[in-house]
Amino acid sequence: MIARTAGTQVVEQARAKLRRRVIQRELRAVRSGHGQRVSFAIDERGVDVAGLLVRATAGLRAETVEMQRLTDALKLSNNLESMVEGLAGRDVGRRTRSARIVGALGLEDAVAWLAPLLASREGAVTDAAARALGRIGGVRSAEALLQAILRAGPRRILITELARGAPDLFVEVVLAAEQRPGVTAAAAVAAGLRRRRTAVTPLLNLLMTGNRRQRAISCRSLGWIGARDAIPSITLALRDREWRVRVSAAKALAILRAHASRPDVEPLLGDRHLKVRMAAVTALRRLDGAGAYAWR
Repeated sequence: MIARTAGTQVVEQARAKLRRRVIQRELRAVRSGHGQRVSFAIDERGVDVAGLLVRATAGLRAETVEMQRLTDALKLSNNLESMVEGLAGRDVGRRTRSARIVGALGLEDAVAWLAPLLASREGAVTDAAARALGRIGGVRSAEALLQAILRAGPRRILITELARGAPDLFVEVVLAAEQRPGVTAAAAVAAGLRRRRTAVTPLLNLLMTGNRRQRAISCRSLGWIGARDAIPSITLALRDREWRVRVSAAKALAILRAHASRPDVEPLLGDRHLKVRMAAVTALRRLDGAGAYAWR
């Protein structure tokens, strides 16, 4: 009985390996224009079809000819309809696979189906939907991610995908408008991750007027962006009453290689908060290129 089970597993593994190779060949043929149809199903047993499609579409934008070929091939095989239906299904695995695939294909029409999945209690479904929206991009995807942040809080994956998928100036507009504090903070992180110069002015405004969390995030984001024109404002933040802001300011100045701000960083070696002193030591070492500092 054990030998029969082991033998069955070997056969199943060999079959799955063969199917993966066949599917990969079909996807390459369609992408290159040498094929028009695919023979596989989205829910093939033992084969991660979603993963194969994600790899097949890597580096492709939704408007490219290659992506259109792949989308058309899936339509011809009725897989596209199955994927969209899968987004509303009860099976967690199928919803996750469907989200991964529509994201890989950049299907903007699927945004309305993906947005509700961000409220799922299943982490795998939520993560797959967030990544899909980030890959699809555009205003609708960004708004769905922003609503999820408003509802569930600033989860890392939601912020990361907002940074990836938001269209030009979307995050900057969010920063400039009156929002709930958590949303503004998330947008500030996204702005830093995007590294766009257009976010410097709203981040500077937030550094001057935001709450303590927003001020700390603004310092770090300005550092990530490489905003050397923000060095004077970040240097002033070294004297902020909130220790987290002082930490972020020291780190940002180190990233920006703000050597002229070294005399302003040095007093933090005697700060009452341990983490501020640690940040000062690290910043001074980076600004000087080497050396060691003792805490006062």
